[in-house]
Amino acid sequence: NARLQQEIEERKRIEAQLQELAITDPLTRLYNRRHFFELAKQEFARTRRYQSELAVIMLDLDHFKQVNDRYGHLIGDLVLQTFAGHVQACIRETDILARYGGEEFIILLPQTSFGNSQNLAERLRQIIATQPIVTNDYSISITLSIGISNLLEDDTDIDMLISRADQALYTAKNSGRNQVVVW
Repeated sequence: NARLQQEIEERKRIEAQLQELAITDPLTRLYNRRHFFELAKQEFARTRRYQSELAVIMLDLDHFKQVNDRYGHLIGDLVLQTFAGHVQACIRETDILARYGGEEFIILLPQTSFGNSQNLAERLRQIIATQPIVTNDYSISITLSIGISNLLEDDTDIDMLISRADQALYTAKNSGRNQVVVW
């Protein structure tokens, strides 16, 4: 029956949309925080099993509230979307990028050494600092504070790694912003 087939296809399409909404941030189309943690736990287990390297980078757009206050939330949203695209373009397919909340983002870097995680973070910081985000009416310069942590031998779960990256980010913000801090 053609009508039944059509209803089945429509239901599958709706289920796929619901699945997409459950795992992504609607504004940036990146993974949401909850799904990031699911993927990060799996990657942590894989990293431990194969004794490979793992890093976390946390990024925060400096003084983002001022962007919203000065240009409005629509432009602020556009800045977040554009920023997310810039970061996505700089990372590998195997890296996991998510919107952590507000103007904070997080990247999980499987099989990434201490030096390579630092290089990526500094490259991201420089790209964002030197390339204003251009809208129809504005050219908006932003900077990033970045915290990094790499897997340590005694880390028992992914939360320890994320917590250190968050502490490093906090230090970067409190030490003048627009910098990379490693914990």
